[in-house]
Amino acid sequence: MIQAVHTEGSVVNMSNTVIIPTAGTGSRMGRYTTHLNKSLLPYCGKPVLGHIIDSFPEDTRFVIPVGYLADQVKDFCFLTYPDRNIEFVNIADYTSSASGAGRTFEQCKDSINGPFWYITCDTYFNENILNKIGNNDCCFTKIVPEDESYLYTMFEVDNTNKISNITFKKTQPTTWMAFTGVMYIHHWERFFNNLKLINSAEFIYSISLGSDVALLETWQDFGCPVSYHSAVTKSLAFDFSKEDEITYICNNKVIKWWVDPTVAKKKYTKTLSNPEVFPKNCQYRGNYMSYDFFPGKTLYEHNDAGSINNLLSWLHSNVWVKNDKDICAESSAFYKDKTLNRINQFLKKNTLLPDIKSINGVEVNDYSYYLETINWELLSNDNLTGFIHGDLQFDNIIVNDNNEFKIIDWRHEFGGLVEYGDIYYDLAKMSGGLVINYARIKNHQFAIQIDGNAVTLDIPNIDDISKYQQEIKNYIDKHNLNYKKVQQLVPIIFWNMSPLHFEPFDMFLWYLGIKLFQEIENENVH
Repeated sequence: MIQAVHTEGSVVNMSNTVIIPTAGTGSRMGRYTTHLNKSLLPYCGKPVLGHIIDSFPEDTRFVIPVGYLADQVKDFCFLTYPDRNIEFVNIADYTSSASGAGRTFEQCKDSINGPFWYITCDTYFNENILNKIGNNDCCFTKIVPEDESYLYTMFEVDNTNKISNITFKKTQPTTWMAFTGVMYIHHWERFFNNLKLINSAEFIYSISLGSDVALLETWQDFGCPVSYHSAVTKSLAFDFSKEDEITYICNNKVIKWWVDPTVAKKKYTKTLSNPEVFPKNCQYRGNYMSYDFFPGKTLYEHNDAGSINNLLSWLHSNVWVKNDKDICAESSAFYKDKTLNRINQFLKKNTLLPDIKSINGVEVNDYSYYLETINWELLSNDNLTGFIHGDLQFDNIIVNDNNEFKIIDWRHEFGGLVEYGDIYYDLAKMSGGLVINYARIKNHQFAIQIDGNAVTLDIPNIDDISKYQQEIKNYIDKHNLNYKKVQQLVPIIFWNMSPLHFEPFDMFLWYLGIKLFQEIENENVH
């Protein structure tokens, strides 16, 4: 069964049709595809599927076979590429031993009546392939080490640059070429006739001898967890990602995905309460939420200490819309219950913590000491109820050339409340975002060293931190708010973050929290 997206009234150029199979479970990828279709694995800010679609002109017709987590693929395309000609073919059997690319081709046959491209959804490349084909079938190849050749379909190529022999997952010398998963089939009727004669779950022997080959220099195989992890690691200064959410930027849109689909719905619902402060065209579908990319700079990039008064004025007038709701119970759940749960997560993840006596030369106590000093009653009951962002650090505030602000990447709920929360939390998140510049964290401009019972932290404060901190304090004093509550929330925020991130950032956050608790105590003593 074929489901078409945005095909009405379109003129189909069959020589510009691309099949991108996504039906398989991607079992080789292990944990990466437990909750995510492998075509949606992120790389350099886009899923592999997005990289492929963006490689072709706007009039291209895409045929996408779907099976495993099919709705993920469909929802992504619906939100990201509403202007593209995309058809989905539902593959009935994508898990049995009889399934395979050959069977997928058979189920796509009714959608093909001319030359077409075929690109596996775990193939990444970054070059123009359209100018490398002629009036013949063409397979894109690359040389691989001999000890890896058994992983691939291999082609022996003659001196006229045509395929003279084909083997499937057998070791071959480096004079042979590996098939990258990209091919152009000009003689499409012959290909499908071959497919019918062979009657196999694999399609590879449907490729005709004498087909052309072309080099795909930028090819990376993302069907292997080792190669995918290596590529992602090289592309990032530091992996700041979380396992349960992904952010893509495609087709001038920001698309966010969560394992939990209720997050997308709540994030979208939140925008309905105060739409002017968010980017335009916010939508949600399934596990995704999307909105138009808002051109500008984050406040970390803008980095103008003098502009914080404008920001605070905008937040006060436009974002922090107050109400008189009683949120004491929700605040207790959000501050106390969530924090204790996150601490337990961290301790379960790190069972052999050293007995630390000092951080950056300052004497400290065990975490339990500071946990006992937290005034949960103050945090839960002294509230300023209103609309909040929920993760208001400077990477989540955009300012454009007209000095217009927009907030991005907002939190979906506060203690179960979607449309409002405690404005103190936004003030604390802003303050915490001065202590560590998250943009620098993402560039791995931080360090932690543990030597015996001493910890040394290289903390990437925002430039001119004291000026920013003073302006936030001035705002708090002007509106008769409780500065001590904001102070106490900052280390609590870092403790809450610590179990959600990979090492060494998890440890960095944990000990930064302890350091800040001790600084508060020292300040109170003096």
